[in-house]
Amino acid sequence: MKPKQFDIEAYTIAETARRLGYKSTKTIYRLLNKEVLEDYVYLEHSGRVYLILEPPNLPTLAEKISANIQYRRKNIIKKGAKK
Repeated sequence: MKPKQFDIEAYTIAETARRLGYKSTKTIYRLLNKEVLEDYVYLEHSGRVYLILEPPNLPTLAEKISANIQYRRKNIIKKGAKK
């Protein structure tokens, strides 16, 4: 049986924050410290952390973040917003 090969796009925490529309990385780091985003982390051998925006068989990273933050008027990811 031939092994399957997956092509995934993983970004640094700063690039992920930019792609999701955040001004800083504070929200993402807070969720990483609470181990909420463990399924979305790709750890390189050098120790650098990357986040996968659309992992297979899981909700997108934006959906996961919006489910784990409080709704506020100024949040980038709006409650119930679909893209």
